[in-house]
Amino acid sequence: MKTLFTIAICCIVIFKESSLAQTPVTNKVTQTVKGTVIDQTTREVLFGAHIILVGSDPIKGTTAGMDGSFVMENVPVGRQSFEFRMMGYQNYVASEILVSSGKEVKLDIGLPQRATTMDEIVVSYQADKDKALNDLATVSSRQFSVEETQRYAGGMNDPARLVSAFAGVATPSVSNNGISIRGNHPSGLSWRIEDVEVPSPNHFGDLTIAGAGALTVLSSQMMGNSDFYTGAFPAEYGNASSGVFDINLRTGNNSQREHSLEAGLLGVGFSTEGPLKKGARASYLVNYRYSTLGLIGAFLPNDAGILKYQDLSFKINMPTKNAGTFSLWGLGAYDAIDTEALDPEEWETLSDRENSQTSMYMFASGINHKLPLNNNMFLNSSLAFSGNGLSFEEQYLDEALEIHPQSEARKNQSKLTLQSSLTSYFSNQHVNRTGFYISTLGYDMDIDDAGTMGSTPRNIVKGQGQALLLQIYSQSQYSLSPKITLDAGFHSLYFQLNRGFAFEPRVSVNYQLTPKSDLALGYGIHCKVEPLALYNVRDEQGNQPNRDLKLMKSNHVVLSYNAMLSDHMKLGIEPYYQFLDRVPVAPDSYVSTLNSTDNLFFNQALVSAGRGRNVGVDVTLERYLHNGFYYLLTGSVFDSKYIAHDGIRRNTRFNKNYVVNALVGKEWPVGRHRNNSLSTNFRVNYMGGNRIEAIDMDRSLDAQDVVYGETGGALSFADSFEDTPISSFTVSYRKNKKKHSSVWSLQVLNSGQTEEFDQHVFNTNTQTVDTKYSSVVIPNLSYRIEF
Repeated sequence: MKTLFTIAICCIVIFKESSLAQTPVTNKVTQTVKGTVIDQTTREVLFGAHIILVGSDPIKGTTAGMDGSFVMENVPVGRQSFEFRMMGYQNYVASEILVSSGKEVKLDIGLPQRATTMDEIVVSYQADKDKALNDLATVSSRQFSVEETQRYAGGMNDPARLVSAFAGVATPSVSNNGISIRGNHPSGLSWRIEDVEVPSPNHFGDLTIAGAGALTVLSSQMMGNSDFYTGAFPAEYGNASSGVFDINLRTGNNSQREHSLEAGLLGVGFSTEGPLKKGARASYLVNYRYSTLGLIGAFLPNDAGILKYQDLSFKINMPTKNAGTFSLWGLGAYDAIDTEALDPEEWETLSDRENSQTSMYMFASGINHKLPLNNNMFLNSSLAFSGNGLSFEEQYLDEALEIHPQSEARKNQSKLTLQSSLTSYFSNQHVNRTGFYISTLGYDMDIDDAGTMGSTPRNIVKGQGQALLLQIYSQSQYSLSPKITLDAGFHSLYFQLNRGFAFEPRVSVNYQLTPKSDLALGYGIHCKVEPLALYNVRDEQGNQPNRDLKLMKSNHVVLSYNAMLSDHMKLGIEPYYQFLDRVPVAPDSYVSTLNSTDNLFFNQALVSAGRGRNVGVDVTLERYLHNGFYYLLTGSVFDSKYIAHDGIRRNTRFNKNYVVNALVGKEWPVGRHRNNSLSTNFRVNYMGGNRIEAIDMDRSLDAQDVVYGETGGALSFADSFEDTPISSFTVSYRKNKKKHSSVWSLQVLNSGQTEEFDQHVFNTNTQTVDTKYSSVVIPNLSYRIEF
């Protein structure tokens, strides 16, 4: 702990000395801000839109050209706000945009057509700073920026860790970036990149808990502003039961080449962007990262092994004169972990005797075409190919130090998707979006596991083939009056492998109570396909008992109240109720997919006979960044329970009951001409403890390993471990020179070194089950230069 604070103090001293000793400059450093202005719904370019630098004296502004693009030169570095105006459209203020000397700023702004009075417009746009980019979203949604992943303490440049500060979101562990939304399993989350559903874009993703990984594959240099949903989401989002990440990749600079180089404790990275051809509108953006995590090995658990990862991502944007805009994008990752058995004199548990070798990969790539058909219609189509895979081998050493096979796994999955959506603007009162997804899911998996040490490994999962996944949706938004908006639609899903079909109605209504507040009610049914390995579980006779599992159905009801308490402060309150039906559960025990943490070797036979319900309320009080100060206070109180096949109501594993977050930050312009900035941010995350699964001691003694099971009237997940307070902080210093900018940053996750439950282990020396705790601290001291 002293080491961390020493590093932080040294960084602040360096920042202070740098700001005091800098070479005097005669003029304030400036940068170019540019972008495009379009119709939010039809995507039509808005020729003649006015862009004004807020607070400039004399007033500084520019006008969008024939193609909707604009350029504003000589904008001072630092936090700046820009107002966008267009006759017939609502005014919009892009506030507190970070302008630095290293890279030009690109703002792509969509303006909605005017439907109310001007007074109402000004207030609504003050209130819409975190409003979802998707204009058909009504409840349980918010926009987040890539800059927030860098600035918010605990964000670690990772969107999954960033949203753990939002209401309704809990993290199972500091050691992974899995998120449980309103008590649901992390696997209920759907990840989308450039509108395409992709495998979990995380390093070491789905290795233990489906939907969770260690670190994001997405570099902060690649991401643009994106949306996050926690319930009752719009009709276009399917194959998700708890929430949706809708990630956008930003477009590279099409007028000049820019680069960035970053080195830190978590690895090194390089990005480059620019025009494909000088004078053309096409651009590229590429990023590569590599890490071994060896520099932070002392902060990780002793059994974490040697972790290595690398990733590559890119986007090529190609606008045309009359045929719309084409873009080619992709990302890929490769991960590896090796663990070695301890020396014999250190053996206490069977896992101390094990060697393992793991390699993993994930990829996603697609070509997208966006085409305005006329002034009132917009077509968005994609062809994408994605997949992930794993190779795992594990051996154990006997008393004579002979090596024996323990388990072996090979999983390869792929997905080919064709999708298209048509957004139609029929009138000021009616907008519709209709579309489809046609996907072919390929799988090839073969998993053997001994179960207990000394046993012969047997095949528990095996399958090879393809299955069709078809989704169709439609949603209309009706402005019934200046104060009432109705969204109604449906999503339908058919999965060939289990012949499952679901029709999911979605409806929401929003009522503008006052110019500064609104009330909304949303309802939707949401179904999700289970992990493909689950359908390919084999019993000892070689049968596949899970092939006929039905699609789990989750009903979401959300009541949402939002109010602007001032121009820069917002209050949000969302009570919700979720009812889960056709939950996969074991026919003879408490086991359910709602509680699974063994994603690789899960081999239970299941039936779709369980039920569940999540009920709670989320509260958010947020002060947007203004005059260098901001904070985010969120609280969630909830209860998550399920009923297994035996009819007993139990807590789910992720029923933490409450989560409280307090995040506060401050920025200061520093230096003689205030060209540089110092930023600090602190966050405390206080959660209920993880639930405790019951242990069958008799079977554990026989197996000399931990065997979970309910005996003597004990119920799994009835009790919980101690609450977990997690503190994190970020300190950064940005220095702007005329041709480049540099950033020193120190991010520390779990700076208070809180211990949390890791696992139960059977101690072969004492013949007892021990509870193992770990204190995972993730520090990242980094330096980035942009030029």
